[in-house]
Amino acid sequence: MSPLKKKITGLLKRRDFAAIRSGLLSPTGKNITAMISLSYDKKSVISWRAIEAIGLMTAVMAKTSPDSVRNIAGRLLWMIRDESGGIGWSAPEILGEIVRNNPELCSDIAPVIVSFHEEEMLTSGVLWAVGRMGGGNPGMTEYAASVIPPYLRSADKRLRAFAARALGEIGALDAAGEIEKLRDDGNLIELYEDGELMEKTVGEVAREALNKLSGVSEAGAKAI
Repeated sequence: MSPLKKKITGLLKRRDFAAIRSGLLSPTGKNITAMISLSYDKKSVISWRAIEAIGLMTAVMAKTSPDSVRNIAGRLLWMIRDESGGIGWSAPEILGEIVRNNPELCSDIAPVIVSFHEEEMLTSGVLWAVGRMGGGNPGMTEYAASVIPPYLRSADKRLRAFAARALGEIGALDAAGEIEKLRDDGNLIELYEDGELMEKTVGEVAREALNKLSGVSEAGAKAI
């Protein structure tokens, strides 16, 4: 492992996101490339922390070099496409973090990420990214709300959970009835939250999504 990767891995092991937010780890293309190379093994918490850290680093970078952030996003989109082969399998998650951290600069990328949902190797990443981008991207929300609900009925427990989570985050009230059917789904999945990999049942994730939707519904009622 190169000295740069060792330095970055050390930060990620310590969950030292503050160093990344403050710019102590210089937000350069070289550092981001190193983090991308650490993002492929999604059974490893280090990979998930690298994915999260890339988004944080691009937010720092965008203050002085927004074009560089757009170039990174463009490279990741290229990695997803056919000509890049299979190396882009973590690209949807990374792009989701970039959009999450740069909503004004990169909001137009959100619906592009969602458009890859039918690519089998990318589906879980796309659903994960939608959940992370959340409801702050109006250009994405309507499209995502129309294509994600069928995944609530997937044979893949991870897709069921990630779909429920995504629909809760974007406030897709029309999907509440379908999510409700997953309330007692006891299948365990592993997911990344608050800097750690943890196990939850699909039902737990569905109930959290329903709570989100309940909040959206109550807010709408108060607004009326």
